[in-house]
Amino acid sequence: MYSVQLGLLICILSGVQSFAVNRSTIEPDHNWKFQFPVKAQTAFVESTTGIPMVLNRFTISFWVDDVPSQYLAYFSTPGREIELYYDVRYNRLYFFVNGGYTYCAGCITTGNRKHILVTWSGTADANGVGSIWVNGLRVHTFSGISVGKSIPKGLRVKLGQLHNSDSSYPFRGEFMYFNLYLTYVKTAEEVAKLAKFGSTSDPEAVLPWGDFIGGGNGDVVLYPEYEIFTKSFTSIRCNANNMTVSLARAAFPHLIPSRASLKDPSCRVSWDDDFVNMTTALDDCGTSVAYNSSVATYTNYLVPDIVHPPADSSDSKGTAHAVINRGAVALDETRLYISCNYDLVPHRTIAAYAVASSRYSIEGSGIRDFKFEIKLYHDASYKQAYNDREYPLHADSTERIYAEGSLTSGGENRTEIRIEKCVMTPDADPNYSTQHELIIEGCAADDTVEYHDSPTFLAQRFSFQAFRFNERPTAVVYMHCYIDVCSADVEGTKCKIGWKACDEAEA
Repeated sequence: MYSVQLGLLICILSGVQSFAVNRSTIEPDHNWKFQFPVKAQTAFVESTTGIPMVLNRFTISFWVDDVPSQYLAYFSTPGREIELYYDVRYNRLYFFVNGGYTYCAGCITTGNRKHILVTWSGTADANGVGSIWVNGLRVHTFSGISVGKSIPKGLRVKLGQLHNSDSSYPFRGEFMYFNLYLTYVKTAEEVAKLAKFGSTSDPEAVLPWGDFIGGGNGDVVLYPEYEIFTKSFTSIRCNANNMTVSLARAAFPHLIPSRASLKDPSCRVSWDDDFVNMTTALDDCGTSVAYNSSVATYTNYLVPDIVHPPADSSDSKGTAHAVINRGAVALDETRLYISCNYDLVPHRTIAAYAVASSRYSIEGSGIRDFKFEIKLYHDASYKQAYNDREYPLHADSTERIYAEGSLTSGGENRTEIRIEKCVMTPDADPNYSTQHELIIEGCAADDTVEYHDSPTFLAQRFSFQAFRFNERPTAVVYMHCYIDVCSADVEGTKCKIGWKACDEAEA
């Protein structure tokens, strides 16, 4: 018998789109960031696909919040066809293209969140020109770099590390929204447009951020990202007597406008095909005000669903020291805050947002000649699996997750499998100290696990109730599963005994 491990990432947060109840929520679909907590040679994120075409020009746009270090590698390819890193010793940002390189001195500072864009054109008429932009400002221009050369097809891009894994260069901090485009950018307006695209699904990118979401390696952690996303797809106007907020409907696909209101349920929203709009007077709709010596802050919030509202506080079904929590999601975790700050002397406005979200994604790998795959299904009928474009999915902390593990290659007609073990952790490390067991020795270790009949011996189906880890309630939850592969011709194997023996043993 062989053992196969599959890593399943599940993000159980809040404000979620329930399968059992058609809820209206403000959680977006595509808002992930990678956190590099320490500098490590083994910590990086690599695109799961290669560059799909030959590039004689390109633009790369991304966000980082880096921690100061002697060197910081932002991205690279195997032969330095494209590479960007920062040398703190000389305060230089180095940009490589096909063996040629340029640098700018004093053009960035570390230890803060910033948008970086690099653009290059190697066509003969363009003469290898390009530029570097930081936070919307052009900080460096160049020419004569790799004239007439092209970036080959198929290269995978590595984030946070050089491809030679030099121990001095690993990145530390947060990395967000890397998108590579087949275009050459010239204007500040074009840069601003790309900087605003806080999402994994930019249809214009030839290598979008979504192609990196499943590519984390080593000590990197996947988290939801809210600040850039909300600023990209929302706008607020702080007027003299009211606050007005607009949300792009395409960015918040699970919000049902007819169910949304401000704090006062009588204050409903308006909408059209493109935007959801809400307006409140500074003294209406439950708006509160707080003062300090120089600023008055007016605050309200959007309740996304007045038909199925969340609890006023978390109805925890465990103790404060429990490992997991299947309690109801609190109202604080689901609402979108709206704030306007007014100087008490000169007039000024500042917008602030808070969004709660929940999703989970999946990735897997097999060993030897076997390929083990996990699919998630819409319901217990197992008629409709989610397709790749729908991952990461949404999960409520009280709903069931329907999973199927199957051997998709390497199994003959006389082969059977059994899921031997599934443990869940708030970290990618399967040996992480905080764990919650779902399946142990082929039997349910969690009271909510249920097994479902499968049409083939090469698959096993089960479901469980989603939860959040109390230790990291907003972190991605990792599920580590191991299977046994057995010969169907041999009696008494673990696969032959199957999960039904668990019920008999318990009885």
